[in-house]
Amino acid sequence: MSMNKKAYIVPHTHWDREWYFSTEESQVLLVFTMQQILEQLESDDGLPCFVLDGQSVMLEDYLSVVPEDTERVKALVESGKLLVGPWYTQTDQCVVHGESQIRNLMWGCRDAERFGAIMKVGYVPDSFGQSEQLPQLLQHFNIDKCVFWRGIWEGICSNTEFVWRAPDGSEVTTAVLEFGYSAFQGMKPMDTHLDGIDQKIAERFWPGEREHFLFMGGHDQKPWQRETVEAIKYANESRPYQYQLCTFEDYFTQTTNDSLPVVESEMLYGKYSRIHRGIYSTRYDIKKLNSDVENLMVNQLEPLLTVANELGLKYPYGLMEKNWKQLMQSHAHDSIGGCNTDSVNRQVKARIQAVRENAERLQAITLKQLADASTKGKEGEYVLVFNPLPYSRNAQIELDLVLPTRNLAIHDGGQIVEMQSISCKQVDINAIVQDPTTLGDERFRSWYRHRVWVSLEGLPACGYRNLRVERLADGDITTNACLPQTTEETSISIVNEAMKVDVDKYGRVSLSCLDSGQHWDDVITLIDGGDDGDNYDFSEPHDDLKISYEVLEDAISVSEGRLRSEVRISYQAMLPADLTERAAKQCSVTQRIDVILGLAKGSRGLEISVELDNQANDHRVQLHINGDFARAQSVADQPIGLIKRGDDASALSVWQAQEWTSCPVPIFPMQSVVAGETTKGGLAVMTDGIREYQQYDDSIAITLFRAMGFVGKPDLKYRPGRLSGLPDASPDSQLRQPLSFRLILCPFSGSAFDAGLCQQVKEWLSTPLTLHNGVVQRFMIAPPVFTAPEAFSLVALGTPEVAVSAIKVCEDDANSIVIRLMNAGKGEAKLGQLPSGWKAWQVDGMERVMGDATTDTTIPAQGIIGLRLSKESL
Repeated sequence: MSMNKKAYIVPHTHWDREWYFSTEESQVLLVFTMQQILEQLESDDGLPCFVLDGQSVMLEDYLSVVPEDTERVKALVESGKLLVGPWYTQTDQCVVHGESQIRNLMWGCRDAERFGAIMKVGYVPDSFGQSEQLPQLLQHFNIDKCVFWRGIWEGICSNTEFVWRAPDGSEVTTAVLEFGYSAFQGMKPMDTHLDGIDQKIAERFWPGEREHFLFMGGHDQKPWQRETVEAIKYANESRPYQYQLCTFEDYFTQTTNDSLPVVESEMLYGKYSRIHRGIYSTRYDIKKLNSDVENLMVNQLEPLLTVANELGLKYPYGLMEKNWKQLMQSHAHDSIGGCNTDSVNRQVKARIQAVRENAERLQAITLKQLADASTKGKEGEYVLVFNPLPYSRNAQIELDLVLPTRNLAIHDGGQIVEMQSISCKQVDINAIVQDPTTLGDERFRSWYRHRVWVSLEGLPACGYRNLRVERLADGDITTNACLPQTTEETSISIVNEAMKVDVDKYGRVSLSCLDSGQHWDDVITLIDGGDDGDNYDFSEPHDDLKISYEVLEDAISVSEGRLRSEVRISYQAMLPADLTERAAKQCSVTQRIDVILGLAKGSRGLEISVELDNQANDHRVQLHINGDFARAQSVADQPIGLIKRGDDASALSVWQAQEWTSCPVPIFPMQSVVAGETTKGGLAVMTDGIREYQQYDDSIAITLFRAMGFVGKPDLKYRPGRLSGLPDASPDSQLRQPLSFRLILCPFSGSAFDAGLCQQVKEWLSTPLTLHNGVVQRFMIAPPVFTAPEAFSLVALGTPEVAVSAIKVCEDDANSIVIRLMNAGKGEAKLGQLPSGWKAWQVDGMERVMGDATTDTTIPAQGIIGLRLSKESL
């Protein structure tokens, strides 16, 4: 018997709440599984622990239907036998917003604490890739150990144990699940399981000699086998290796030492385990909906509720916990990845939509309460404008007004606001007002819905002010006088103070930056290609047909206005209907795409809207940004800060010879921005809900969407061998529906890391909120019991040098607010002047005080910091 090799086996089950089965189905299985696990932990002293897949939602799902087991669960958690957390759900790290990942850890840790203890290991057994910033996220919650499976190869590290260091310097001791999470796959005889472990130790994947091996004793939705403890005892007497049922802490205690290598990298490589980079663009409709809700919750609603709480409207803790948890239930790798059956994807989408409806109504009612409270006793009609960012800003925003006149003026203090009409349409007031009788005789007048652009200056920092609406008679100055002028021309230019955009008769777009002199010809190109992949992975057909979109005749028009100008271009291409036609080089489908280029007064970005009604199957549409960039390099945002990437040439050169599970195609995730650098500066692309780009030698391509028809397929060009998932058809994934996309191109000078890209994209996505406090309200609510000033600013941080990640009320103290800041620069940043009137502390991810915050407190490069502000001493 060889004593120098030992298998450390951690008892667990891997629990997908949904996949090819629904959450309702898995809950039934969970009840039976949990009851068995609880009984065995209570009765078998030889079973040291059981890991609930690192996610507290399993207990929430179980105890919601078996509440009588609450005290049993608490006793086992407190004793260290049932290991819970640190996550709420096993979140994806690539397409889910960084702030959502922080909340996932926060709620997972809070829930685990309620039961007695947090498993202080960042356990991610099945995430399709690991962020470079995971060590920092974990250390933000005082977690210094990590265990993961997918994404690493020897080009990153030759060891399965190492110190993983994030760009800010945060470190976690890390172990790789060399053999995945399935040491006990299926309900097989124990000798079969142990034979498999012996074989893996003898024929291990990783190079180099080792004595200690980590195995996860379980599998997908698998119960614990009662005979395991006795079988392990017997194996230690009869087999060639040693075996120990243990906790993660036991393994780290025995195997780690001071000589571990240090690794600084993201983990997106599929040598030993498939990484599924294609999920970044699978089911764009679900990705976009989720992004919209994340932006709503983080960038608008939480700051609004924080201001309202300060003025006297009680913070809705219960609603916000419900919304966050329901949203995070859709953030698991399969769920948000879209690699489920169609029926499950519909449930994922419906769940996110439910959060959206709840959050939107909470936002609307809060705005109404603030609007009423801040205009009590005032004559006239008002629009409340709320700025969610903690610094004063100028903004061009769209207002939606319903008035019994065709003409209006907006007053901001003593000034008439500069305005540009978008549309003015007559409406039936009886169809849009809950109780038209409250209007008296005015309900019989002609009513109009106005959409207008207004330009506002000096909006209060994290606050609001009210604009007065004046109804004008038909003979007075009208908004219609400000309508943009539309013309159709063969060659078009639009220009503002910073940029000039030219479009020639072929639909080619050129962009000039007027102050830096940077210029890009033919800056955007739409390319259609085939997709022979599945819900997990894009895979180019073996003999693909690439098609460029060309401009339609007389399909370029310009609309020029005092606040913004737009160019509309209609492109068209003949596409193959499906893979069969593409292989035969046949094209039977006419596909039109409309592109709207917008240039606002004072803006330093070119807005791009893309609209289409998808008419084809099995294809992918990319918008290439042709920027004369440094060859095959890009800078993109990640859950915290920025990351620089190349074209993965070294991995691409060996993947076939080394028989990787999948090709490391340079397809990458982003949060909301990717940039290419030039000799003078560069060009950034900011996106609203698009999460994928591909690196080419001469361009960066934004994947607008991809359409495919199966959950899993075998023998793909970029993923040879077995299928992933199931061979089920998924026609919903073909996205045969209208689709729209929103981007903005922003030139910059110098390095992308010093261009403030994260701050810019935060501001672009943090649209000011508005409420016309007029006749159109979806629900009647009681008037506010508090009074608010006509204008108000909660907290001001001055000119931003770092990005604001979150502004919210503290979870454990309604009198304190939490502000999380992110430094995406290459050097550390000082907080500088702190908000006046507030006492500031530095806090961790649980919002617990770590020490005072001062003007000299620093945020490391590519780092985050949490601040807790209070007007009272803690």
